[in-house]
Amino acid sequence: MLAFPRLVYLLKFAGPALIVVWLVAYMVSDQPAYNSVVRQFKSERDIFITDFLDHDVGGQLDGSSISELCASKTWTPGLMLSCDPQSGGFGQVKDAHLNCIRFAIEAGAELVLPRIIKRDDKNVANTRPKNGGGPYIGEFIDYLFDYEYLNQTLSEHCPQLKLYRSMNELWDVPQVQSARKISLQDVGAKLNGSVIEDMNTLSEQIKSYIDRAEDPETRPFPIRFSSDVISSVFPTAYGNPELAKNFGRLLRPRKDARVLAAIALYNLHKKYQLNLDPKQGFQHSTFPGLHLRTEADATPIFPPFDDQVSTLVELVTNSTAGFAFVATGETEERRRKLSKKAEAVGVTMVYKQDLMLDEPEGRELLEQLTWDQRALVDYEIMLRAGLTVGLSGSIFDWNIALRRHSVPGADGEPESLATSSPIQHQDRYSILLGSSEKADTLRATIWP
Repeated sequence: MLAFPRLVYLLKFAGPALIVVWLVAYMVSDQPAYNSVVRQFKSERDIFITDFLDHDVGGQLDGSSISELCASKTWTPGLMLSCDPQSGGFGQVKDAHLNCIRFAIEAGAELVLPRIIKRDDKNVANTRPKNGGGPYIGEFIDYLFDYEYLNQTLSEHCPQLKLYRSMNELWDVPQVQSARKISLQDVGAKLNGSVIEDMNTLSEQIKSYIDRAEDPETRPFPIRFSSDVISSVFPTAYGNPELAKNFGRLLRPRKDARVLAAIALYNLHKKYQLNLDPKQGFQHSTFPGLHLRTEADATPIFPPFDDQVSTLVELVTNSTAGFAFVATGETEERRRKLSKKAEAVGVTMVYKQDLMLDEPEGRELLEQLTWDQRALVDYEIMLRAGLTVGLSGSIFDWNIALRRHSVPGADGEPESLATSSPIQHQDRYSILLGSSEKADTLRATIWP
């Protein structure tokens, strides 16, 4: 039996310890209560960043339509699909990856995720650099996207689809080191331009082609088929409307870029007293977000620099905000040129670099990102602007406009614009200008 003094001594320490253990257990079991307590010890800035990261524009992803899609397919054990690496910017790469994922689902196959071809940062117009005289095989998906989030979300909502981050995970499976080519044309899909006309028979067409190409009784197990880059192929209007809203959200920008966007937006919010609440995604009539697409890699489908600058200045001339955020990968010299023209009409142009001037660590991290990775920061800020203005030939801008279009209220009375440029898309939250021939295809196939 314990001596009384020793018992008192033990209880003196055991009592508080038990209380701490109970509190921890309670907080873990009651996450909202835990978060509420923790928030009291955070700064306003840290709370803003946390709320930004925890609340996506349009709310949390609803994976029920993805689960429904995957459950409707027949899955073939041992069948693998891979897709060629994609070059270009965030919008192009995201589109190609989503199309590859959808192709794998239609085929009922496991998927080796495509790599991403990193452009030459010293010459951004060179989107397919060579590596030692040979083709550059590309970066892992983490280069632009949050792989853990993608894997976790698909594991929950489409467990039938096994993902491989790269062929490196299959180094010890000799049967899949070579692959047989497959394309939508091979399987007999009827296309209208690049868009599939009949989705109802696509899965059966793919399976029939695979079985004809490689007899199920004699083919290797496992076996891999490989597709060229697929983009702007699947009509998003087909099937459950909720799928069109949620499928594109499988691919979320990498976390460090989202943190930088949160810091930048907080600094914008403080500088201009915007009263932003990141838990709301975005609030209409806060600040305009403009996209200047005139960088060295811009194709002739985009208007020249001077024309775009004139249009943007024309748009913000009567802005009540007095400033506009500009998403661009342009040089400092050309950013200054736009700013000077805007200042002449009393409007300040704000860039992501400006919002990091008092953030030494953030500025250093932004500078360490590649050209395409910095575009992710622009993307996340633009999603949260009050009104965005982009170009109808830009897949980046269609991603922003259609994502925001899914937010309640988008179909309300749109803003009246003082612009001579043709308007391809307009709702209460977003406007796309120009007369690009790609506009109808992008509108029909983008999963935002």
